[in-house]
Amino acid sequence: MQVTMTTASDNAVIPAADAAEESTNKQPIATGIEGLDFVLQGGLPAGRPTLLRGAAGTGKTVIALTFLCHGIAAGETAVFVTFDEAPEALLGHAEGFGFPARRYLAEGRLRILDMRPDRNEVQVGETIELTAILARIGFALDSLGATRLVLDAVDGMETGYADLPSLRGELTHVFDWIRDRAVTCLITVGEYADFSTRYGLEDYIADCVIALTQEVSNRVMTRVLRVVKRRGAAHGSNENPFLLDRGGIFLVPVTGSVLSAKVSDARLSTGISGLDAMLGGQGPYRGSITLLSGQAGTGKTSIACSFARAACEAGLSVLYISFEESLDELIRNQRSIGIDLDRYHRTDGRSVDGLGALLLQPVRAVELGLEEHLMRVIRSVRQHRPALVILDPVSGLAGRSRDPVAKEMLLRLLYLIKEEGVTTVATELLGDDSAGVSHLDVSSIIDVWIKLRRHENDGEMNRLITVVKARGLPTSDQVKEFRMSTEGLRIVDPYLGESGIVYGTARMARQAEDEETIDQLHIELERAHQLRAELSEIQAANERLARAEHEVKTADLDRQVAQIERRLAAIERTRAAIGRGRA
Repeated sequence: MQVTMTTASDNAVIPAADAAEESTNKQPIATGIEGLDFVLQGGLPAGRPTLLRGAAGTGKTVIALTFLCHGIAAGETAVFVTFDEAPEALLGHAEGFGFPARRYLAEGRLRILDMRPDRNEVQVGETIELTAILARIGFALDSLGATRLVLDAVDGMETGYADLPSLRGELTHVFDWIRDRAVTCLITVGEYADFSTRYGLEDYIADCVIALTQEVSNRVMTRVLRVVKRRGAAHGSNENPFLLDRGGIFLVPVTGSVLSAKVSDARLSTGISGLDAMLGGQGPYRGSITLLSGQAGTGKTSIACSFARAACEAGLSVLYISFEESLDELIRNQRSIGIDLDRYHRTDGRSVDGLGALLLQPVRAVELGLEEHLMRVIRSVRQHRPALVILDPVSGLAGRSRDPVAKEMLLRLLYLIKEEGVTTVATELLGDDSAGVSHLDVSSIIDVWIKLRRHENDGEMNRLITVVKARGLPTSDQVKEFRMSTEGLRIVDPYLGESGIVYGTARMARQAEDEETIDQLHIELERAHQLRAELSEIQAANERLARAEHEVKTADLDRQVAQIERRLAAIERTRAAIGRGRA
């Protein structure tokens, strides 16, 4: 026998097989949950039933309400069939998550059918009369021209059937009826006594199956979603943690991050001129990730707050997530070094007087699971669209767990923020026994890495700062001194004297000693110059005396020569005269 279906618009009869084939070729139907639609590669299969299973508290009804209200907000109409909760309770749930379900109901765009089993009213013999239920649902779909349908907690029908084969056959009938109607349907079931497995809903009946679970680790619960199957289309197969709170459902796919970060040549000042100079003169690039690593008390938070102040002064919005200090503590503590965060703090995130808004969100690191922290941060980034995100300290998340998942979570968090084109500043607390080695193992994604450390000498502690790396920037390779005072934050060049590098007050003492040494050396140098001059004068006098003696001796010799020559000449004349006389 050929099964047929009737459309709401013209009551024409269409073969069910053709209707099923037509619905398969349609575009997926968006659920309104961005991450889930990404995993489903578009949304739920159009015109076909999807099974959503999970234990109590996993978020089945909230996902169903999101699916319906998203469609209604887009101009569609929908029917919600409940087999468990009262319609009034469902409306209350919807309002709690911000869905205007009562308004949709009053406007005739939403209809809620109460199908909770009542053995005193809806049974024939010993079983529920399913034909009447489907007739009511079909009438509601036709009346509204609804394109979306939710059957919530269909496992509640189990109490109305005496044996398994009967219920399994009826459920198969329900799924076939949905396909014949070509309505996009979400069916929720619980995990009690393996309901969906026993009745073959996953293996044989449903076209798409989504499983919800709750995982508890270290007494912290995380909700997880996984698409078990989806006929006729590809889908993500990983387990995806998701967030469920008053903001609704928020899901970040495990495979949703890709290397597609936005690149900018613009720079963001650190608010500390000396540190800007160490980073090429203008600070790091916008959209980059800066990690401030250091021991307790080295000034990591203060530098992060300096980043925040500089961004706000430039008219940029800042999201500051503190995992250790409360809002009031952070504002009070930073005021002591001249940073007035309260001037920029805005609970609504709106800029005032040309100053960027600072949104402070304190949260305890141990309060939530790692994945839930990740989703809350990403949701805040996407809601507020800040130019700068500060995570202080990010080691409060990843550092409190030795699970390798912690590192993966942190990498995902940083990748996802970077994909949004947002500048990130994260602080990392290093232990006193760490020897300055980071245990986060995320240096591969870090663009700028700044290390701070304590230097203790002669009963004094000084702070030192160095730039380990800064991609694409000319950087200083010096270890400089970092000073914090009521006048603010300063980077001081190291003092290199005759005996080496010194910091702090020792710098002043060493500088005074060096100045005394320099003065003494100048005196000794002057004395040496004077002695040198005297020696030159003595040498010149000796040279003059020697020249005089030489001249005297030379004149004497010249006289002797002249005398001898005269005597010889006289003798020669005498001899010549005698010779002439003899002749």
